[in-house]
Amino acid sequence: MAPDTVSLPLGFDVPEGWTPLAPAEAGAPGVVFVAVHREPGADFTPNITLGVRQRPDAAPMAEIAEEAVERLGRTMALLDVISRHEIGDATAPGVTQVLRMRTGEGQDLVQTQVHLSVPGPDGPVDRVVLELVFTAEPEAAQQLTPDFRQFVASVRLRRKNPAGEGEPS
Repeated sequence: MAPDTVSLPLGFDVPEGWTPLAPAEAGAPGVVFVAVHREPGADFTPNITLGVRQRPDAAPMAEIAEEAVERLGRTMALLDVISRHEIGDATAPGVTQVLRMRTGEGQDLVQTQVHLSVPGPDGPVDRVVLELVFTAEPEAAQQLTPDFRQFVASVRLRRKNPAGEGEPS
């Protein structure tokens, strides 16, 4: 894991038709979860990733989302933010954004990002940020966006019960 990535006891449901892969094998080091939706003959394999990062500052979620755009923009030939919306509340704010991208090879992709804040015990300067990302070609994105929404809605923190086993919180 990268130095700023952390581990959280997360639970989530993998949508039907999606196959989990080890992040390193999928070429996605620094994330804690990767799933792909294999489609025969497709030029690009749709994927969902989940990253967990410690965020030791009080940066607004919109700024964190913009940082993600800037990181991605360094690797793309074209990158446009189609939409960005704040979600959540003051205790656990978040941002969703949809990006249109073109790779250096000329492949058009759509990426939906959801950035969620998990408050820490010391408030905003001790928080963890979840980054849930769905990437696909435009046509596949239209078909598979409901799966990504289902995945996002299923993400939850787990707590340990007295027997030490994880359970949904």
